[in-house]
This record gives sequence, structure tokens and C-alpha cells, in this order.
Amino acid sequence: MVGNSGKEFVDGSTQNEYKFFHYSQSDHLYRNISHFADTVLFEYTYQDRQLYLSANAKGQLNLPAFKNFFETYRDNAPRFGEILSTEICLGDSGEPYHWCSCKLSTKWEEGKNYPVSLIGKLHDITCLKKREEQLLLQSIKDGLTGVYNKTAFEYRVEEKLKGGRSGWLCMIDIDNFKEINDSFGHPAGDRILEQVGRMLCHIFPEPDLIGRVGGDEFVVFTSAGDVHDKAQCLLDMVESIVPEEEGRLSASIGIVSSLGKKKEEYQELFSRADRAMYLAKESGKNQVAFC
Repeated sequence: MVGNSGKEFVDGSTQNEYKFFHYSQSDHLYRNISHFADTVLFEYTYQDRQLYLSANAKGQLNLPAFKNFFETYRDNAPRFGEILSTEICLGDSGEPYHWCSCKLSTKWEEGKNYPVSLIGKLHDITCLKKREEQLLLQSIKDGLTGVYNKTAFEYRVEEKLKGGRSGWLCMIDIDNFKEINDSFGHPAGDRILEQVGRMLCHIFPEPDLIGRVGGDEFVVFTSAGDVHDKAQCLLDMVESIVPEEEGRLSASIGIVSSLGKKKEEYQELFSRADRAMYLAKESGKNQVAFC
């Protein structure tokens, strides 16, 4: 706030608030860092070649992994006035400081063209990374079946096609699924979709790719040479889902080959597999058609 004189002034209530705050010139506040398990401080002195860690690093840090990371930056330290920020993985899943953020800076003496010490701060972000992974999975996986959603599946297959990967694209459609929903209700239909998703994951394990691209439509990209046998296995397993007294369940499968040409387009491959699947339906359903 500015008065008639042009000078800023603070009202009495604000002045009273600021009396609460004091800035310490000693290092006793920094010694308290050991009480916080999620933050570690370190300093490396170039003259003595010694690396010092705050006491709370004991039992928290995977020291061999940290040593490998540190040596990368020891001889490539940030320049004067620069602060480097990065994220690193320092251990196996389940360990403290599995993931952490790191800030690095250097201390210099006047008149010298090399740093005196390298200082840094590690902050444990393992929980944050787990949350990010959960959100990522939610964005790329189908919420009901756990396989890739349409967009993520297309992206992953395009990656393989660009790399010249050959294989088979299979389009799987559950026959008469609308009638199943109408007769037994959507919860029953959802249970069937979940079971089909699990079956596909069993028959086509990683690195094969599985996606759900429609209500009752699934797709698979596989490099397996016995793709016809796997498709027939799926037909047999699908038939066992619904008990006989409630009617039989079946599926139609269309399969096309990818030749591994780098200019091959996913959408063209998908359209061919879709046509093959409809050919299977037109031929009586519950069968496999190649196109």
C-alpha cells in the first residue's frame, strides 16, 4: 500500500503478523533434516574426494545405486549458478527411495574455475510415481477387462509396425452379444467380457498385445506361429462360459497377417481383420476366417 508520499507502508495488523517470523543464520535448522525420512542431503568435496550424506540416509538409500548415479554427475557438475533437477530410480520396487527427485548445485570459490563441492538434495517420490503409474494404467487400459483400450492398442501396434515387426492381427467378436445382454442383463454381459479378457491374456501372453475396441470386440496382435491353434483354443474356451441350460456362447474370429513392411498402416490392417471377422460370421459364426 502506498501513501501520499509514495512510500509503501504496512498497517499495524500486518506488522504484528510478521513479528512471528524470524530467519536463522545458523545451521541448526538444517540439522533437523534427519527427522524427515523422505529427504536426504549430500555434499561431495572435490579436494578430499569425500561424499557426505545426512544421517537419515542410513537404511533408506540403496548406496551402490546412488554411487552409480552420483559418479555420472561428479565430473559433469552444474555450472556456476545452475541448479540441475532430475528423477532417478535407486532400487527395486518396494524399497525406500525406489524413485526420488534430485536437485544438484555446486559451490565455487572466487577466482577459481572449478567447483569446490557438489551439493544435492534427494526427495523420495516413490508414492507419487506409483500414483502416476496408476493414472497411466487407467488412461491406457480398459476399465472392465484390464486389456488395452482402443487408443492405446492402436499406438502399441503402430510402434511394432514402424519397427518392421511381422505378425498376426486377430479381430474377435462375441456372437449374439446383444441378445445375451437383453436376456440376462448387462451385469451378466460384463462378466462374460471380463472372462473373455482373462482368456485372451492366458492364450496370448506378453509380448502379445490385447485390446478391447468395442462393446464386445477384442483385438490381438501376436507373432505366434500357431495363431490358428490359439484362435481355436479361444473358441473352445468361450463355449464353456455360459451353461448349456442358458444357451451356448460363441465367437467369430478374423485373422490377417502383417508382413513387417515399415510402411504398413494399422488402420488398413484393422479393416482387413474386421472384414475377415465378418466373413466368419457370414459363414455360420463360431469359427475362424483368414483374409
